[in-house]
Amino acid sequence: MVAAMVLGLVGAAGTAAATGTPPIPRATAHQARPLATAPQVSTLPNGDRVLIFGSGPAADIAVLAPDGSTVRAVRYAPNPQHAYVIPESVMATPDQFVASQYQVPGLSVAGPPATPEHFPLHILQINAVGLDGAAADCFTLLTNVDDINRWSTPIVVANGVARVAVPAGHYSATTIFSSYDSMANQTIHVVTQPDITVTDTGVTTVSADERTASARVRATTPKPAVNASEYLLFDSTDINGLTSDFQLSSNGGPIYVSPTAAPRVGRFKYQVFDWSASSPAGTVDPYHYDMMFPPTDRIDTNQDYRIDASKLETIHNTFDTDPTNPSRQGEFLSGAKTAEIGAVLTGDLVATPGALTTYYGAPIGDGNYEHIVLPELPSLNRGPNGVIFLQADDPAYTRAGEMRLTWGHGPLAPQVGQFAGGTWCRACVDGGSVVLAVNEVQDSSQDTEGQLYGPIAGLLTIYRDGNQVFSQEGFYGADLTNQAQKPGTYRFVYDQDLSAFGFTQSTATLTDVTVPYTPTPDPKWTLPAGNTCEVQAGSTTPCSILPMLNLNYHLATNDTNTSHGRLQILDLRVDHQSYGGAGSHAPVTSATVSVSFNKGASWTAAAMVQAGQNHFVAWWKNTGAKGSTPWLKVTATDALGGSIAQTVDNAYTIG
Repeated sequence: MVAAMVLGLVGAAGTAAATGTPPIPRATAHQARPLATAPQVSTLPNGDRVLIFGSGPAADIAVLAPDGSTVRAVRYAPNPQHAYVIPESVMATPDQFVASQYQVPGLSVAGPPATPEHFPLHILQINAVGLDGAAADCFTLLTNVDDINRWSTPIVVANGVARVAVPAGHYSATTIFSSYDSMANQTIHVVTQPDITVTDTGVTTVSADERTASARVRATTPKPAVNASEYLLFDSTDINGLTSDFQLSSNGGPIYVSPTAAPRVGRFKYQVFDWSASSPAGTVDPYHYDMMFPPTDRIDTNQDYRIDASKLETIHNTFDTDPTNPSRQGEFLSGAKTAEIGAVLTGDLVATPGALTTYYGAPIGDGNYEHIVLPELPSLNRGPNGVIFLQADDPAYTRAGEMRLTWGHGPLAPQVGQFAGGTWCRACVDGGSVVLAVNEVQDSSQDTEGQLYGPIAGLLTIYRDGNQVFSQEGFYGADLTNQAQKPGTYRFVYDQDLSAFGFTQSTATLTDVTVPYTPTPDPKWTLPAGNTCEVQAGSTTPCSILPMLNLNYHLATNDTNTSHGRLQILDLRVDHQSYGGAGSHAPVTSATVSVSFNKGASWTAAAMVQAGQNHFVAWWKNTGAKGSTPWLKVTATDALGGSIAQTVDNAYTIG
């Protein structure tokens, strides 16, 4: 899932540096460390933007063209200290490529740089031959399988020849040939050569022949579908066990690979990591496939894959949106990933409001699928308006079967959520270290984490036993260090303003939560394995989940969050944050709902009944004018002494 500490807001200018927000050292006693910004945005020389969800090698990325549509790309990490993103248009014009300009620091880890200059260097010449037998332009990605740190740069082959100085030894090379036809359809041929020896005398010459990439990668779907993208892994591991990652995402055009045997030196992994296809254009009820296939230590001649319909997870997605969404178009981003390898997310344009059925194949190993929804298609060039990314933190694939998921049903408000799968703990404690945070926004699904890019105004203030311990604009979470390990209470006050985003609903929220703290927490609050805890640091004991209250709104509104009835109903659950069921299950002792039709000048209490433990139903009359946007205020308390009060400006629209 998205890496743990993505807890800062992008500043008022709506931009982020290519390297993201630098880490801030842990503060002194009773102070706090604000947490890093996400998503990061790197602008490439060709104008495409790389959105980075998280950081480091396991971060997810999406490459967007200026109009907001996704672009396919190569993600190449020759070693942990270097990572490149090369869009499809650049792959077809390697003569314009400057490696340093496509390096994305946010996808690498800090560490000593590779130092091939410390070794005697020898010339490796690559001769590239195209399908017509003539000299070809292409890229070669080279891995030293004696030590991956001895080479770290993509090689441009121009006019059929490249010469580079490298240490003598054993190498694996992958050469990418890319071309477009007259209809702008891209075809990629990938030639893999796992056993290359660069000698310590003379020039070593290697021939990369595009014609040897003769095996087309394809799959057969249960229903008619058009290939949308292919995400292939070509990983070489050196004799020390360190891996150079090369991930190729295509635009749905054909990919051909060259059959190879397993290498004699080092290890090799080839995998159709994510093969996706979408329903044919004009399909009334659109659908999308995402499939993972098993890895091999070679590339087989047969690259035809079949999909077992009985093993698919079917998710019926519906997309709700703001009624003023100008394009009525959003994007559904998806991609396979593992704990070590981040997804390269590719997108289907979807109608908003609208629907899309997604079919997921059974994951391989510890893999699963990322899915993120943009309720409005983001053109990151279109001015001050912001972008909302809605991500389901729980796995897309849980079992073969069917489920339904609604995205963007409001009000969208900061919450801590409840999660079944592995994710990051929003409010946890380990000894004297405490993290307190919320999702920037969450929709009516308990496991949705909303992230924001754009002109956000936010102020977070945290108190311990009435004393302010943190206050800073631009953050929605913080680490608190050197906290007193005695019973007490934290108060978390987060004021968020999204009015500059250009939307009319859920434009601002004020969230005020009190959280009781005890140095001897209930063992049932222990954070389960598979989740991450920012404040655990080097501790060997798992963090404890703080009993922070969570509101789950189900407003009786339509797919534009608009109410057309005289009577408005709110189905409300008041629970605590939880991870795999772990966390507080203390009963809620009270809850209130009130509504304002005059921008908070006065409030009317809603009628309420309790519909079960921690479950309430509230109702009121929509007395506001057609087109107006009422405000909501909800309060609740629990048996532990915790409380929450949240106000949502312009929570829905009266139709």
